[in-house]
Amino acid sequence: MQRFLAILFLAAAAALVDRAGAETPAARDLLADGTVEYLPGDLPVIVAAPHGGRLEPAEIPDRENGTTVRDVNTDLLAHDLAEAFQRQCGARPHLVVCLLSRTKVDCNRDALTATAGQPAALATWRAFHEAIARARDVSGRGLFIDLHGHSHPEGRVELGYLLGEDQLREVGAAFEALAPVSSLAALLATSPDSFEQIVRGPKSLGGLLEEAGYPSVPSPGIPHPGGAAYFRGGYNTARYRAAREGDGWISLQIECPRPGVRDTPQNRRRFAETLAAAVETFLSHHADIRLEPPAPVGESPAAGLRAAR
Repeated sequence: MQRFLAILFLAAAAALVDRAGAETPAARDLLADGTVEYLPGDLPVIVAAPHGGRLEPAEIPDRENGTTVRDVNTDLLAHDLAEAFQRQCGARPHLVVCLLSRTKVDCNRDALTATAGQPAALATWRAFHEAIARARDVSGRGLFIDLHGHSHPEGRVELGYLLGEDQLREVGAAFEALAPVSSLAALLATSPDSFEQIVRGPKSLGGLLEEAGYPSVPSPGIPHPGGAAYFRGGYNTARYRAAREGDGWISLQIECPRPGVRDTPQNRRRFAETLAAAVETFLSHHADIRLEPPAPVGESPAAGLRAAR
Protein backbone atom coordinates (compact mmCIF):
# COMPACT_ATOMS: atom_id res chain seq x y z
CA MET A 1 0.00 0.00 0.00
CA GLN A 2 2.86 2.39 0.73
CA ARG A 3 4.24 1.74 -2.78
CA PHE A 4 0.84 2.56 -4.25
CA LEU A 5 0.67 5.84 -2.35
CA ALA A 6 4.21 6.74 -3.41
CA ILE A 7 3.39 6.05 -7.07
CA LEU A 8 0.20 8.07 -6.68
CA PHE A 9 2.13 11.05 -5.29
CA LEU A 10 4.55 10.98 -8.23
CA ALA A 11 1.67 10.53 -10.64
CA ALA A 12 -0.11 13.60 -9.31
CA ALA A 13 3.04 15.64 -9.80
CA ALA A 14 3.51 14.29 -13.31
CA ALA A 15 -0.07 15.18 -14.23
CA LEU A 16 0.69 18.85 -13.62
CA VAL A 17 3.66 18.91 -15.98
CA ASP A 18 3.37 19.76 -19.67
CA ARG A 19 4.23 16.43 -21.25
CA ALA A 20 4.30 17.42 -24.92
CA GLY A 21 6.82 15.16 -26.62
CA ALA A 22 7.81 13.53 -23.32
CA GLU A 23 6.71 9.99 -24.18
CA THR A 24 8.47 7.70 -26.60
CA PRO A 25 6.03 7.29 -29.51
CA ALA A 26 4.81 3.75 -30.06
CA ALA A 27 4.49 2.10 -33.47
CA ARG A 28 0.96 2.76 -34.74
CA ASP A 29 -1.02 0.45 -36.97
CA LEU A 30 -4.14 1.78 -38.67
CA LEU A 31 -6.36 -1.12 -39.69
CA ALA A 32 -9.53 -1.57 -41.74
CA ASP A 33 -9.11 1.58 -43.84
CA GLY A 34 -8.05 3.63 -40.83
CA THR A 35 -11.02 2.78 -38.62
CA VAL A 36 -9.07 0.86 -35.95
CA GLU A 37 -5.92 2.03 -34.21
CA TYR A 38 -3.53 -0.52 -32.70
CA LEU A 39 -0.41 0.42 -30.78
CA PRO A 40 1.48 -2.76 -29.79
CA GLY A 41 2.85 -2.74 -26.26
CA ASP A 42 5.38 -4.43 -24.00
CA LEU A 43 3.23 -5.06 -20.92
CA PRO A 44 0.75 -7.91 -20.34
CA VAL A 45 -2.03 -5.32 -20.28
CA ILE A 46 -4.48 -4.50 -23.07
CA VAL A 47 -6.47 -1.25 -23.06
CA ALA A 48 -9.39 -1.23 -25.49
CA ALA A 49 -11.77 1.66 -26.25
CA PRO A 50 -14.66 0.42 -28.40
CA HIS A 51 -17.07 3.36 -28.11
CA GLY A 52 -15.00 6.53 -28.50
CA GLY A 53 -14.85 6.61 -32.30
CA ARG A 54 -15.54 9.87 -34.16
CA LEU A 55 -15.43 8.86 -37.85
CA GLU A 56 -18.83 8.86 -39.57
CA PRO A 57 -18.28 8.03 -43.26
CA ALA A 58 -21.49 8.42 -45.22
CA GLU A 59 -20.81 5.26 -47.24
CA ILE A 60 -21.29 3.11 -44.12
CA PRO A 61 -24.99 2.99 -43.17
CA ASP A 62 -26.00 3.94 -39.65
CA ARG A 63 -27.01 1.15 -37.30
CA GLU A 64 -30.75 0.97 -36.79
CA ASN A 65 -30.78 -1.06 -33.58
CA GLY A 66 -28.98 -0.84 -30.27
CA THR A 67 -27.25 2.02 -28.47
CA THR A 68 -25.38 4.47 -30.69
CA VAL A 69 -24.25 7.08 -28.14
CA ARG A 70 -20.52 7.81 -28.13
CA ASP A 71 -18.59 7.40 -24.87
CA VAL A 72 -17.17 10.90 -25.06
CA ASN A 73 -13.38 11.24 -24.74
CA THR A 74 -12.77 7.57 -23.97
CA ASP A 75 -10.49 7.46 -27.01
CA LEU A 76 -8.41 10.24 -25.46
CA LEU A 77 -8.54 8.66 -22.01
CA ALA A 78 -7.26 5.38 -23.45
CA HIS A 79 -4.20 7.18 -24.85
CA ASP A 80 -3.67 9.00 -21.56
CA LEU A 81 -3.79 5.67 -19.74
CA ALA A 82 -1.21 4.12 -22.08
CA GLU A 83 1.09 7.09 -21.50
CA ALA A 84 0.63 6.84 -17.73
CA PHE A 85 1.76 3.21 -17.81
CA GLN A 86 4.76 4.26 -19.89
CA ARG A 87 5.84 6.80 -17.28
CA GLN A 88 5.21 4.60 -14.26
CA CYS A 89 6.38 1.22 -15.57
CA GLY A 90 8.83 2.15 -18.31
CA ALA A 91 6.80 0.18 -20.85
CA ARG A 92 3.46 0.44 -22.64
CA PRO A 93 0.27 -1.60 -22.63
CA HIS A 94 -1.25 -2.73 -25.91
CA LEU A 95 -3.77 -0.11 -27.04
CA VAL A 96 -6.72 -0.85 -29.34
CA VAL A 97 -9.12 1.98 -30.23
CA CYS A 98 -12.10 1.87 -32.56
CA LEU A 99 -12.03 5.14 -34.52
CA LEU A 100 -15.34 4.49 -36.27
CA SER A 101 -18.42 6.02 -34.64
CA ARG A 102 -20.75 3.84 -32.63
CA THR A 103 -23.49 4.91 -35.03
CA LYS A 104 -21.72 2.67 -37.57
CA VAL A 105 -20.34 -0.21 -35.46
CA ASP A 106 -20.39 -1.40 -31.86
CA CYS A 107 -17.22 -3.31 -31.05
CA ASN A 108 -18.62 -4.40 -27.67
CA ARG A 109 -21.29 -6.61 -29.23
CA ASP A 110 -21.30 -9.82 -31.25
CA ALA A 111 -20.57 -9.34 -34.94
CA LEU A 112 -24.15 -9.44 -36.21
CA THR A 113 -25.54 -7.08 -33.57
CA ALA A 114 -22.51 -4.81 -33.96
CA THR A 115 -22.66 -4.42 -37.73
CA ALA A 116 -26.06 -5.60 -39.01
CA GLY A 117 -24.00 -7.44 -41.61
CA GLN A 118 -22.66 -4.30 -43.29
CA PRO A 119 -19.33 -5.30 -44.92
CA ALA A 120 -17.32 -2.17 -44.03
CA ALA A 121 -18.58 -2.17 -40.44
CA LEU A 122 -17.79 -5.88 -40.20
CA ALA A 123 -14.24 -5.23 -41.42
CA THR A 124 -13.80 -2.72 -38.58
CA TRP A 125 -15.24 -5.13 -36.01
CA ARG A 126 -12.95 -7.92 -37.16
CA ALA A 127 -9.86 -5.68 -37.17
CA PHE A 128 -10.63 -4.49 -33.64
CA HIS A 129 -10.93 -8.00 -32.25
CA GLU A 130 -8.04 -9.39 -34.28
CA ALA A 131 -5.80 -6.69 -32.79
CA ILE A 132 -6.86 -7.72 -29.29
CA ALA A 133 -6.20 -11.36 -30.14
CA ARG A 134 -2.70 -10.47 -31.38
CA ALA A 135 -1.98 -8.61 -28.16
CA ARG A 136 -3.42 -11.39 -26.03
CA ASP A 137 -1.26 -14.02 -27.73
CA VAL A 138 1.94 -12.21 -26.70
CA SER A 139 1.57 -13.26 -23.05
CA GLY A 140 0.06 -16.31 -21.40
CA ARG A 141 -1.64 -14.15 -18.80
CA GLY A 142 -2.44 -10.53 -18.12
CA LEU A 143 -5.23 -7.98 -17.86
CA PHE A 144 -7.73 -6.84 -20.49
CA ILE A 145 -9.36 -3.46 -19.78
CA ASP A 146 -12.48 -2.47 -21.72
CA LEU A 147 -12.71 1.30 -21.26
CA HIS A 148 -16.09 3.04 -21.35
CA GLY A 149 -17.96 6.12 -20.16
CA HIS A 150 -21.31 6.46 -18.41
CA SER A 151 -23.69 9.26 -17.41
CA HIS A 152 -25.24 7.78 -14.26
CA PRO A 153 -26.00 10.50 -11.69
CA GLU A 154 -24.00 8.80 -8.92
CA GLY A 155 -20.78 9.70 -10.76
CA ARG A 156 -18.85 6.65 -9.59
CA VAL A 157 -16.25 4.57 -11.40
CA GLU A 158 -18.06 1.33 -12.21
CA LEU A 159 -15.94 -1.82 -12.37
CA GLY A 160 -17.62 -4.67 -14.21
CA TYR A 161 -16.52 -8.23 -13.44
CA LEU A 162 -19.56 -9.97 -15.00
CA LEU A 163 -21.36 -9.85 -11.66
CA GLY A 164 -24.73 -8.14 -11.38
CA GLU A 165 -26.40 -6.27 -8.53
CA ASP A 166 -27.92 -9.35 -6.89
CA GLN A 167 -24.64 -11.23 -7.05
CA LEU A 168 -22.70 -8.33 -5.56
CA ARG A 169 -25.11 -8.27 -2.61
CA GLU A 170 -24.00 -11.76 -1.60
CA VAL A 171 -21.48 -12.23 1.21
CA GLY A 172 -19.33 -15.00 2.64
CA ALA A 173 -19.52 -18.45 1.09
CA ALA A 174 -22.28 -17.42 -1.32
CA PHE A 175 -20.06 -14.70 -2.73
CA GLU A 176 -17.01 -16.98 -2.95
CA ALA A 177 -19.07 -19.41 -5.04
CA LEU A 178 -19.45 -16.73 -7.72
CA ALA A 179 -15.74 -16.66 -8.55
CA PRO A 180 -15.85 -19.12 -11.49
CA VAL A 181 -18.44 -17.05 -13.39
CA SER A 182 -16.62 -13.75 -12.90
CA SER A 183 -14.02 -12.23 -15.19
CA LEU A 184 -11.43 -12.49 -12.39
CA ALA A 185 -11.64 -16.28 -12.01
CA ALA A 186 -8.00 -16.82 -12.96
CA LEU A 187 -6.86 -14.88 -9.86
CA LEU A 188 -7.99 -17.71 -7.61
CA ALA A 189 -4.76 -19.48 -8.55
CA THR A 190 -2.47 -16.59 -7.61
CA SER A 191 -4.05 -14.19 -5.11
CA PRO A 192 -3.38 -14.58 -1.36
CA ASP A 193 -6.85 -13.12 -0.70
CA SER A 194 -10.39 -14.44 -0.82
CA PHE A 195 -12.49 -13.75 -3.88
CA GLU A 196 -14.50 -11.17 -1.97
CA GLN A 197 -11.30 -9.33 -1.07
CA ILE A 198 -10.16 -9.46 -4.71
CA VAL A 199 -13.41 -7.83 -5.83
CA ARG A 200 -14.02 -5.27 -3.05
CA GLY A 201 -11.29 -5.46 -0.42
CA PRO A 202 -8.71 -2.73 0.36
CA LYS A 203 -6.42 -4.04 -2.39
CA SER A 204 -9.17 -4.53 -4.93
CA LEU A 205 -9.09 -2.18 -7.88
CA GLY A 206 -12.13 -0.40 -6.46
CA GLY A 207 -10.48 -0.15 -3.06
CA LEU A 208 -7.33 1.40 -4.50
CA LEU A 209 -9.29 3.90 -6.59
CA GLU A 210 -11.50 4.74 -3.61
CA GLU A 211 -8.44 5.39 -1.46
CA ALA A 212 -7.14 7.75 -4.15
CA GLY A 213 -10.35 9.79 -4.11
CA TYR A 214 -12.41 8.17 -6.87
CA PRO A 215 -15.61 6.59 -5.47
CA SER A 216 -15.93 3.18 -7.12
CA VAL A 217 -18.25 0.22 -7.16
CA PRO A 218 -17.58 -2.46 -6.04
CA SER A 219 -15.18 -1.31 -3.31
CA PRO A 220 -14.96 -1.44 0.50
CA GLY A 221 -17.08 1.70 0.78
CA ILE A 222 -19.57 0.79 -1.96
CA PRO A 223 -19.74 -3.02 -2.08
CA HIS A 224 -22.68 -3.10 -4.51
CA PRO A 225 -24.64 -0.59 -6.62
CA GLY A 226 -27.40 -0.19 -4.04
CA GLY A 227 -30.15 -0.18 -6.62
CA ALA A 228 -28.47 2.42 -8.84
CA ALA A 229 -27.74 1.86 -12.51
CA TYR A 230 -24.56 -0.17 -13.00
CA PHE A 231 -22.74 -1.79 -15.90
CA ARG A 232 -21.60 -5.31 -15.02
CA GLY A 233 -19.38 -5.88 -18.05
CA GLY A 234 -20.40 -6.87 -21.54
CA TYR A 235 -19.37 -8.79 -24.62
CA ASN A 236 -15.68 -7.89 -24.56
CA THR A 237 -15.25 -8.58 -20.85
CA ALA A 238 -16.76 -12.03 -21.30
CA ARG A 239 -14.83 -12.74 -24.50
CA TYR A 240 -11.41 -11.86 -23.11
CA ARG A 241 -11.52 -13.44 -19.67
CA ALA A 242 -9.73 -16.76 -19.17
CA ALA A 243 -10.94 -18.93 -22.03
CA ARG A 244 -9.63 -22.31 -20.92
CA GLU A 245 -7.78 -24.07 -18.12
CA GLY A 246 -4.28 -22.68 -17.81
CA ASP A 247 -5.28 -19.36 -19.42
CA GLY A 248 -4.24 -16.70 -16.92
CA TRP A 249 -6.04 -13.72 -18.44
CA ILE A 250 -8.45 -11.62 -16.45
CA SER A 251 -10.71 -8.87 -17.76
CA LEU A 252 -12.95 -6.06 -16.63
CA GLN A 253 -15.08 -3.24 -17.95
CA ILE A 254 -14.27 0.19 -16.52
CA GLU A 255 -17.12 2.69 -16.82
CA CYS A 256 -15.90 6.23 -16.17
CA PRO A 257 -18.10 9.17 -15.22
CA ARG A 258 -17.63 12.31 -17.26
CA PRO A 259 -17.31 14.98 -14.52
CA GLY A 260 -13.91 14.86 -12.87
CA VAL A 261 -12.63 12.00 -15.04
CA ARG A 262 -13.33 12.47 -18.77
CA ASP A 263 -14.29 16.12 -19.02
CA THR A 264 -10.95 17.95 -19.26
CA PRO A 265 -7.40 17.04 -20.30
CA GLN A 266 -6.16 17.63 -16.75
CA ASN A 267 -8.82 15.38 -15.21
CA ARG A 268 -8.21 12.65 -17.78
CA ARG A 269 -4.49 12.67 -17.10
CA ARG A 270 -4.97 12.71 -13.34
CA PHE A 271 -7.35 9.77 -13.47
CA ALA A 272 -5.13 7.89 -15.92
CA GLU A 273 -2.14 8.24 -13.58
CA THR A 274 -4.24 7.01 -10.65
CA LEU A 275 -5.69 4.08 -12.59
CA ALA A 276 -2.29 2.96 -13.90
CA ALA A 277 -0.88 3.01 -10.36
CA ALA A 278 -3.88 1.07 -9.05
CA VAL A 279 -3.58 -1.55 -11.79
CA GLU A 280 0.12 -1.98 -11.10
CA THR A 281 -0.55 -2.57 -7.39
CA PHE A 282 -3.53 -4.83 -8.10
CA LEU A 283 -1.63 -7.07 -10.51
CA SER A 284 1.42 -7.29 -8.26
CA HIS A 285 -0.65 -8.33 -5.23
CA HIS A 286 -3.31 -10.55 -6.80
CA ALA A 287 -1.80 -11.89 -10.04
CA ASP A 288 1.87 -12.13 -9.06
CA ILE A 289 2.62 -9.95 -12.09
CA ARG A 290 5.05 -7.08 -11.81
CA LEU A 291 4.85 -4.54 -14.61
CA GLU A 292 8.36 -3.74 -15.78
CA PRO A 293 10.25 -2.75 -18.93
CA PRO A 294 11.08 -5.56 -21.36
CA ALA A 295 14.03 -7.71 -20.36
CA PRO A 296 17.13 -7.41 -22.59
CA VAL A 297 17.29 -9.92 -25.41
CA GLY A 298 18.39 -13.32 -24.15
CA GLU A 299 17.28 -12.72 -20.59
CA SER A 300 14.35 -14.32 -18.83
CA PRO A 301 11.54 -13.86 -17.90
CA ALA A 302 9.35 -12.59 -20.72
CA ALA A 303 9.11 -8.85 -21.30
CA GLY A 304 6.89 -7.03 -18.88
CA LEU A 305 5.87 -10.14 -16.95
CA ARG A 306 7.75 -11.06 -13.78
CA ALA A 307 6.96 -12.66 -10.50
CA ALA A 308 6.23 -10.05 -7.86
CA ARG A 309 8.91 -9.42 -5.30
